[in-house]
Amino acid sequence: MDKNHHPQISDAERRRREKAVNYARSSVGLEGFQLSKADEKHARCFINGEIDLTEFVKRRDGAG
Repeated sequence: MDKNHHPQISDAERRRREKAVNYARSSVGLEGFQLSKADEKHARCFINGEIDLTEFVKRRDGAG
């Protein structure tokens, strides 16, 4: 897929993704942790439809 072309997601899908990311943020926060700036940027890409769920949850260099 062309990295400059991202499929348009619906408003409902965007809200669903944002709700899921907010839930994850809360869960991590309850454990006493906070998302890094890189993780927040990655989450924003998912919310905006720039990446799909498979890409979002894939382990990245420098993670863990």
